[in-house]
Amino acid sequence: MQKKLLIIFMLSEVYAQCLGDLNQDNIIDTLDIISVVDIVINNENAYDNSDMNYDNMNDIFDIIILADIVLDENGCEIIWGEETDALPEYYYTADIDTDQLNQIIEYYTIANVAWGNYGPLEFWVIGTNISDSEELDEYYCELRIEKDPCLGTDYLQWCLNREYNFVDYANNGGAGLSLSRENPVNCDSYSYLEITLSSQYPFPNESDYNVVTMHEYFHAYQHAHIFTYDYDQRAELMVINPWWSEGGAEYMAQLLYSQQEGVYDNYLRDRMTWKMQSKDDLFENEFISEIPYGDRAYIAYDLGTWAIAYLISIVDMESYRINFYNGLNEQTWEESFFNSFNRTSNEFLIDFHEFLNLNLEEQLSIIP
Repeated sequence: MQKKLLIIFMLSEVYAQCLGDLNQDNIIDTLDIISVVDIVINNENAYDNSDMNYDNMNDIFDIIILADIVLDENGCEIIWGEETDALPEYYYTADIDTDQLNQIIEYYTIANVAWGNYGPLEFWVIGTNISDSEELDEYYCELRIEKDPCLGTDYLQWCLNREYNFVDYANNGGAGLSLSRENPVNCDSYSYLEITLSSQYPFPNESDYNVVTMHEYFHAYQHAHIFTYDYDQRAELMVINPWWSEGGAEYMAQLLYSQQEGVYDNYLRDRMTWKMQSKDDLFENEFISEIPYGDRAYIAYDLGTWAIAYLISIVDMESYRINFYNGLNEQTWEESFFNSFNRTSNEFLIDFHEFLNLNLEEQLSIIP
């Protein structure tokens, strides 16, 4: 097993880089600029960590961007809530092929170009082979201890027995974001964001797989804008019931996917039409904000997606994605909501539920 785990680790390290750090010394300096100049002069193919503007080529623009980073002296540094040049670390089971991994990297890159690059971020990609998943799960738990010396001696067993581990992902599919945000005052702890993607429900050959990749990254964006070490306070700022955070991640991912080359023109309207069907499952006088995670959470997911679309249509994207999230560390969720959108959340929800009574064509008129 040790040999197999070593192979998995070595493969993943190929993708654990800092954008612009061509010699992989964890520093962006003049040596990296020289390397990019050589690539441009020799007309070499773009490398993942030298293509500074993600246009699949190396040219003078990459040199200029890299020079600015060197002058600012902020390359490779990861500070929670600030954009970074550091790229995610990718870990995956032995049954994950290169095409699937490249697909994830492609849509993560699309998302970070649109919303900003935040970290520290890890991707854990799980196939369907149970024994491979068990081995990666063990490696995952060992890595947590290696990266965070503050974890106690009984952590390993807890980690191996944790709820919904990699074997569960292999068996049942799905995706999710989790995180650790630890205060380093008393110990040299390690904070990180972690996206886990399975290989079924959705499957990699379905368009939903790409949407889910970006959906989970938007959750990383949401959490990166919350600095607190207090998990209860973090839950309140994310909103405990799913309509707000899940609706936001789903709408932003669906919207961004719909804007990609090759996606048919009516894609977003079709998806939103399908999601609107969930309004038929609302109880009488029930607000979407009242629905918790559980059997009926799909209603909050679907109509929460519509709620974010409706909100952006009456304010603007900057108010939602920038102003609201930038306000969360100095204000309560409700205060940031009011100051960003000029209405209380209850006023908004009343208006939104009136919007749900419109006919479908009127509802779809707000969809770009």
